[in-house]
Amino acid sequence: MKLTIDVPDTLRQSLERQLGPDLSQAAKEALAVAWYQSERISIGQVAELLGISVYEAEGLMKKNNVSAPYSLEDYDHDRETLGRILK
Repeated sequence: MKLTIDVPDTLRQSLERQLGPDLSQAAKEALAVAWYQSERISIGQVAELLGISVYEAEGLMKKNNVSAPYSLEDYDHDRETLGRILK
């Protein structure tokens, strides 16, 4: 699927100065980061969307100060697993 966004020339010029000439890629990355941060897609899906490795996708998240989602349920599960292992 292809998405198109109309950007006014004045804004385009400003964004190109900040983000570089490939605004399509910058927009795609920003969308992937936002979707991952809001837990709509996984890190694997980020990698697939951007055509990069999972390792590179994790680097993109780190660059954007986005941590891997870790819920209270994840913590409880990990704590129970650790408790079983240490017994």
